[in-house]
Amino acid sequence: MFKFKTASRGLDELKTAKTELDEMFAIVKGPNGHLNKKAVQHLDQRRYEIAELILQLVNDEVLLTDPTASLVDVQDGDIRNNYVWQQMNSSLRVVARSYGTKPLSQRLTFKEWSISTSHKEVAVEIPLEEVACGRVTPSMVTAAIADAIKRYRIAAVLDGVDAGVPSGADHTGKVGYTLRYSGMTQDNLDNALDGLLDEGDTPVIFGRHIALAPAIRDFTGWSNETLRELESRGQIGTYHSAPVVTLKDQYHLREGAHLISATKAYIASGVKGAIFMTKDVSFLDWAVVDPRTSTFGVGTRLEDGVLVWDPYQYRIIENIS
Repeated sequence: MFKFKTASRGLDELKTAKTELDEMFAIVKGPNGHLNKKAVQHLDQRRYEIAELILQLVNDEVLLTDPTASLVDVQDGDIRNNYVWQQMNSSLRVVARSYGTKPLSQRLTFKEWSISTSHKEVAVEIPLEEVACGRVTPSMVTAAIADAIKRYRIAAVLDGVDAGVPSGADHTGKVGYTLRYSGMTQDNLDNALDGLLDEGDTPVIFGRHIALAPAIRDFTGWSNETLRELESRGQIGTYHSAPVVTLKDQYHLREGAHLISATKAYIASGVKGAIFMTKDVSFLDWAVVDPRTSTFGVGTRLEDGVLVWDPYQYRIIENIS
């Protein structure tokens, strides 16, 4: 059901590697918590090796904890290529025939979509003086970069789904079954799930904890059971066998708000109707040590985009109070 990419390290190995990263920077600690100036030159000589380890740890942490692949189809692309997706929008049918008549020939027809990607980056400076006095550790920076990438990816995917799913009836043909619902009620959630199950596989319910848990825990059909593959990605239980995944989103000081809405919940079919494409631009990652400011700088570049090509594989519950 879920197609999560495999990280090069498990959670325990990730902790060990973070400890090793912190030990690489331990040489900056001079006597009495002062900066060891000779260490700056040593870090400069090893900056690419260290930066590669930092970004490997970031990538592993994202792969181990990001729930995006249970909401959309995550695909890798090549920066040199453009991509087009096809969906068959016709089906063959059996027709009546009279003896001696010419066959009624049919053809398959398709819709096509292209996806556009754009460039982003995360760049961080690690003040070596703060490492020397113990205020900052490189592993803290690694975790913060991973959190920023996960938060960005989740917000980008949810924004894409929100923009791509229109108001209106779903494909069931029954009154009251729509693509968007107002208010987190048991009837609305049941209708959303049943509408998706009519055409697809087991759905997954997504949203901020405050948007899901207070209401859904009182619904008949709620269970605390979790799937091992979703435990590290935010699953808190199931509702009528559909995993309930809460999305981590701390209050963002720079934005002055959360990046993920507290008034919306998203339900995705097991048959994905959207693509999140990432293109490898790791050759643009960089690292630099500035002896003037005693900082270790590292940056990673991202190229990605979202395409919602089948909005009927999603339901949105909005105006959650």
